[in-house]
Amino acid sequence: MKNSFKRCLAALSASAMMATAMPFAANADETADVLNSDRITIGSASAKIADQGIKYGDANLDGYVTVSDAVAILQYIANRDKYTLKPQGITNGDVFNRGDGITASDALSIQKYDAGAIIVLPESYMPGYVEPSETTTTTTQPTTTTTTTTTTTTQPTTTTTTSTTTSTTTSTTTTTTTTTTTTTTTQPTTTTTTTTQPQNGIPDLGTPMNASATMVSNFKAGQAGDFFASDGWTNGKPFDCYWYKRNAEIKGDHLELVIDQKWNASDGNPDWMPAYSGGEFRTNEFYHYGYYETSMQAIKNDGVVSSFFTYTGPSDVVNGQKNPWDEIDIEILGKDTTKVQLNYYRNGQGGHEKMIDLGFDASEAYHTYGFDWQPGKITWYIDGKEVWSMSGDVPVTPSKIMMNAWPGKTVDDWLRAYNGRTPLTARYQWVTYDKNGKNGQSQQNPWQDPNQGQQQDPNQGQNNGGMNANATMVSNFSAGQAGDFFASDGWTNGKPFDCWWYKQNAQINNGLLELKIDRKYTNDQNPDWNPQYSGGEFRTNGFYHYGYYETEMKAIKCDGVVSSFFTYTGPSDVVNGQKNPWDEIDIEILGKDTTKVQLNYYRNGQGGHEKMIDLGFDASQEFHRYGFDWQPGKITWYIDGKEVWSMSGDVPVTPSKIMMNAWPGLTVDDWLNHYPGQTPLTAYYKWVTYNKQ
Repeated sequence: MKNSFKRCLAALSASAMMATAMPFAANADETADVLNSDRITIGSASAKIADQGIKYGDANLDGYVTVSDAVAILQYIANRDKYTLKPQGITNGDVFNRGDGITASDALSIQKYDAGAIIVLPESYMPGYVEPSETTTTTTQPTTTTTTTTTTTTQPTTTTTTSTTTSTTTSTTTTTTTTTTTTTTTQPTTTTTTTTQPQNGIPDLGTPMNASATMVSNFKAGQAGDFFASDGWTNGKPFDCYWYKRNAEIKGDHLELVIDQKWNASDGNPDWMPAYSGGEFRTNEFYHYGYYETSMQAIKNDGVVSSFFTYTGPSDVVNGQKNPWDEIDIEILGKDTTKVQLNYYRNGQGGHEKMIDLGFDASEAYHTYGFDWQPGKITWYIDGKEVWSMSGDVPVTPSKIMMNAWPGKTVDDWLRAYNGRTPLTARYQWVTYDKNGKNGQSQQNPWQDPNQGQQQDPNQGQNNGGMNANATMVSNFSAGQAGDFFASDGWTNGKPFDCWWYKQNAQINNGLLELKIDRKYTNDQNPDWNPQYSGGEFRTNGFYHYGYYETEMKAIKCDGVVSSFFTYTGPSDVVNGQKNPWDEIDIEILGKDTTKVQLNYYRNGQGGHEKMIDLGFDASQEFHRYGFDWQPGKITWYIDGKEVWSMSGDVPVTPSKIMMNAWPGLTVDDWLNHYPGQTPLTAYYKWVTYNKQ
């Protein structure tokens, strides 16, 4: 029933084409020669060599994929004795539901490919189908061995002697050589090497299932647990599919989520008429803080997504109230299954996407994917290893656990265009949820929930308004101590810094370091850049590495300017004769909105990790503490001693200088707003500490 329409269409299309073009050829190869006469002249002898390897769609082995291959398939189906296909041609022609053999649907797929309606062959695969491994054939040529045997026969010699006469008779020694040739022929031996596949052909390279977790759904044992299949509705854009329970079934030792044709053409709603069907599994219950994990194999195909996530939204009504849209995502995009996209939504606000390089292809094996959701923080894991974390205004609403597989529409810039291949299958072995968290103990973060208790301040033994006087390095400007810092003087960074650094713009006055934006005092310029204004910058002489960095500051409020605190090193720093890479960790307050702070880092010149944090106060009105804890593979930012954000992964590794500066920008109005030229403007700092910890 599934393919009847396609088969009829293929037969009708091919029949019409052949009736108008030519009578049936005697065999498939002759048909190919006639239909491709303009191409065969290129060299039909060499084209025929195509049968030595797979060329999807090339059923007649002429080296091309055209409608002549569709004709060859239809002829073969009609009369296999008369219209033969070589074994390699049969293999090549199986392109509709690869793995089910030659059918009329394969002919239709080839016609669609030739017409440009689809761009990739095979069009689809049977669930669990694994392409046969290449075979290596070793042939031993017949061997001829010649053995020579030499036989020597010696006749006796007789000597007769008398006293008077000596007569010697000599008998001649005759050597007879007989040569015997023995021919040994070894018949050709064919050795076929094949790859042994794990069960269902899918290796399991992930971490083991936690059978002691709070909730366990072990699909390997045929147990759906708390999950059920979505059925009879569609999400709307960009989900170009209708959910059917037949697309989400436990088969054997795994759950299959299938993207396929739409089973009922009329299924849709007034706003959205999807073209395909998809599979989705979701829990009945809601789950909250804890560790979530699954073992899955993703789909490789442009335009589709394989997922694992928590979700709740207005469709969930709890105690008479519609839930907000809170979601935590693990999504593998079929266009590149060597990466995974992480994200979350808090009350409908997303934009926290992070793409992680996996180091493997997620479509080739089972791997484990998980996240630890705690108050104010989410940490993601791949095969048990932490790969990313985010802190701040993260989801807070108990949610359902879900997985789905779907094709997208109107999102080609994100997923690429879906080519319509079906069926496509994502597989899952199990799902677990442990309320105790990844490491067996739930965590709490008071930044988002003040009723959860006090987060420990990273500064220990603090005094003097929050400064840690016992830190490894202390520069106490309140006491007039510059410590390891000095003022930049006599140069400019170039664009977008529309200022020249002067030491008179970075001075300790009345117990405060003042970093000032002002007019430019001289005609200072260089061949590349002639800034219009002056700025202030303080930087250390020494380099600092892993540890906790903090300052107490008051920022500038004005469009077009930045007040900052950061670590930096780059090619201008030469250590042991080598230029340093550009490594940087940033805290930047943009004058256009001093109720927010922007966090970021650069690793070997690669940035793009910006995060904007709502402060809950105006940073230009009073002093506050801003800090970050830099550790191997992880950075955690703090405001007034409370964690607000963290990032894990390929973070900076190079010892750097500690810096603060205040500057106006040029050519970056979309980031900072346009600087109106207002002067003087001053950012103030009380102290800076670094604690090696």
